[in-house]
Amino acid sequence: MARIKSTPRQIATPSAPTSATAVPYKPNTLFPENVITSSALLAFPIVTVILSSLLPSDPVKILGYSLPAVALIQAVNILFTNPAPEPVAKSSGNKKKKQAKNTVSTTILGLVLSMLLTPFIHLIYVLFGAPVTVSIPATFLLSAHTALLALFPILCTYPLDGVTWTNLVALKAPVTPAYTAALGTIAGAWLGAVPIPLDWDREWQIWPVTVVFGAYVGNALGRLVGAVFSGKEKML
Repeated sequence: MARIKSTPRQIATPSAPTSATAVPYKPNTLFPENVITSSALLAFPIVTVILSSLLPSDPVKILGYSLPAVALIQAVNILFTNPAPEPVAKSSGNKKKKQAKNTVSTTILGLVLSMLLTPFIHLIYVLFGAPVTVSIPATFLLSAHTALLALFPILCTYPLDGVTWTNLVALKAPVTPAYTAALGTIAGAWLGAVPIPLDWDREWQIWPVTVVFGAYVGNALGRLVGAVFSGKEKML
């Protein structure tokens, strides 16, 4: 009988794990990027002016009424500037619909997570000197606005993994308008608290008027910086 020669099996070796990286900024092609950026840069200064003129009269009421409008502006902006999906063939209409649904679901998830993290931001404000037993509704609404300005775009733009968020905190993530807007919001809110303890006896010095104003101004400036330097690999 003829012998059958057996050939050794080749065992595939597992590839080395790759570290998660941030999603590169690639705007949706539904509208030109300059139109999107200009609209965002115009929207938030207008909101800032309106809020700064109305806030001293009743901060809680104005912050509460304006919160849904800010959430809507952010959601629309995120839908049109979220990283675009990979191009697919014209015949694969189902894939395009699925990708569109994923973009909408990501935006909804980012909004829900932002609201769930609002109490955590409230605690941070208290640790940095916000009133503990008084002005609680005002501080909570300030925290909600901060979450919409800083966290909402970040949650919809970057993957939810430890490596990416470590890079974000360490200022090692790629520059995007969402990232710089978040940094601008934080810096603006911190600087906005400076005039509050000064003995000027102005009505706009009540908590948290100047902090809200600083957060919105910082957000607008951050968006501008992100639009100019978008694509840079790291902040530092």
